Amino acid sequence: MPHLILFDNDIRDQLLPLTFTRPVADLRVGILTIREKWERHLGLAASFLTQDYLAERFPMDYDEENYLINGSLLP
Repeated sequence: MPHLILFDNDIRDQLLPLTFTRPVADLRVGILTIREKWERHLGLAASFLTQDYLAERFPMDYDEENYLINGSLLP
C-alpha cells in the first residue's frame, strides 16, 4: 500500500511562528489538521518531510510506493 508524505515548501517561512514547532501539514484548519484531512481523503497513513530540527519529532516513513504532496495544500 502506498504511503503519503507531506512536505514543507517555502510557504513555511510565511507561516512563522506557527510553523516553528510543527510542519505546515500539522496546522489545524477547522477541527482537523491538514494531515488528518489528507489521511481521511485518501485512506492512507501520512508522515512529514520537514526541517531537520523537526524531523526527530515528526519522522518521515516511506514505502516502495510513496505519494509526495505539498503540505500546504488542502484536499
